[in-house]
This record gives sequence, C-alpha cells and structure tokens, in this order.
Amino acid sequence: MWPGSNPPVGPPPTGRGPAGTLRTPARSLRPGARWYAVPILLVLVAVTGFLTVFAYLRDDSRVAEGPSANGDPVAGVRIRLSGGYGYFIYVRTGQSSPFACSVEVGELTGPIRLTRKNSWSAAERASYRYTATFEAPVSGQATLRCRGTEGPILVTPDDTVRGYLRLAFLAAVGLGILAAVSFAVTLVRRGGARRGAVSGGG
Repeated sequence: MWPGSNPPVGPPPTGRGPAGTLRTPARSLRPGARWYAVPILLVLVAVTGFLTVFAYLRDDSRVAEGPSANGDPVAGVRIRLSGGYGYFIYVRTGQSSPFACSVEVGELTGPIRLTRKNSWSAAERASYRYTATFEAPVSGQATLRCRGTEGPILVTPDDTVRGYLRLAFLAAVGLGILAAVSFAVTLVRRGGARRGAVSGGG
C-alpha cells in the first residue's frame, strides 16, 4: 500500500476460490413472508367471486325456488309468475308439443313466445317431457292456456341458475384448495430453510 493511500472499503474477503477469485457466502433461498400473500389473495378471490355471483343471481335463485303447477292446457293452469323470468313447460310423455300459449291475468290476456331457451338444464320429470320455455310477461297469479297438446301439462320455473351457482361454488372450493396447498408449501419451505440456517450456523 502506498503511503497516504486510503484502505480498501467493504467487508473482508471470505476466502479464495479457483484461480484466486473471491468466494462469498451462499445466500439462503428461504421464502419471504410475502409468499403468504398468495394463499391469502386466492382466498379473497374465491370468497369475493362467489359472493358477487350469488348477489347477481339472487333474484333468479328466488324465482327458481317458486312453485310449480299442472293442469289441463285448455281449461288453464293457475301459476304465480314473476315478470321477466323464464318458465319451463312439460307435456305428458307421448303427447304432442303445444304450438301456441297465452297468459291471462285478471281481465288481460296475451300470447307468449315459446322458445327452447335453457332446454339443456330442464330436469327430467316422471311421466313428462320438456317441450318449451317462455318468459313471464307479468308478475302475479296467472292462468296459462295452451293449444296443440292433450292431457295435463306441467309448468315450472327455469332453475338454470342453480347450475351456475354450483359452478361458482365449485370454482371457489377449487381456489380454496389451491390456497391451502400454497400455504402448506410456503410453510414447509420456510421451516426447512430455517432449520438449514440453524444447522449451518452450528
């Protein structure tokens, strides 16, 4: 060292590796506490997502729990409707499908449009087969009349919403399981890193 020169700054070398290179201590790969944010975030997404879907479909779920009714299609089937929501029409097995239906509420009568909306989710009914879907034009106690079929018909609320809620619930459960696995992996890795640090220090 030349007179008057400053001493080198920094920690002393920990040793020399091959060809005189300096060797620094190995750094621990211990996961940081921030890793716990992953399972927490997954749980929050699962809970928030399911509650959001449930709140959005709450009215549909309420209507799906409504009563069913059956009766003669000519005399009319008395059923309580919720305006804007769908209903399934079933006919007796072996009977033809109706070609026209109407709804009567009080002194008002009007035709309804028959579709096949959500037919994939129509449940099997003993002695009946699904034939059509209609959207209730009004709310309240109504009489449904149909032409083109014989024998009693069955009218039920469209309960497709139940399938959507089941899917949302299963997705939330899946995210919960993923969060539990992530938490366990982080816990095990941090514990292993801690034990390794203690063994290395001894």
